[in-house]
Amino acid sequence: MKKVIKRTIPAILTICVLLAFAIMAMSSSSESTTEEQEAGETENTVNTDNETLGDYTVTIDSCRLAEDWDGNPIAIVKYTFTNNSDEASSFNVAFTDSAYQDGVEMEHCYFADESANYSADNQSKKIKSDTSIEVEVAYTLNDTTTDIQVELEEFISFNDKIITKTFKIAQ
Repeated sequence: MKKVIKRTIPAILTICVLLAFAIMAMSSSSESTTEEQEAGETENTVNTDNETLGDYTVTIDSCRLAEDWDGNPIAIVKYTFTNNSDEASSFNVAFTDSAYQDGVEMEHCYFADESANYSADNQSKKIKSDTSIEVEVAYTLNDTTTDIQVELEEFISFNDKIITKTFKIAQ
């Protein structure tokens, strides 16, 4: 019994030391990624409007301006969501979406004016494998002059890949 304990303790200590080194290496790697993102030079950000994230493909198609039910300006972004996985999934389960103006996040808008012809229904509709659906998401504008940057990332992922597209607001 004492021989087993004498062999086990050094093995456990070795594993702990290796794990500590691995954690330190990952920590320094994530710090450099954060610094790169702050400098605007990250290879995980893809400036495109059609990209695969995990088991899904998404296209950032267009952006149009409208008003919410209270008359405030909103932007409605249209995406095409394709499910390449083996299971049915929906856009709002597959992705985290955000929109920004001047680096400030825009709030999601859920109630648009009837004239906006806006439908949020497809955000939560499940689609089966090898199926595509158009999805609209509305965001409340922070102002009516600053460009809008849309960002999409996979909801649950070990990948830091972000898809971005910028839309100019016509003056």
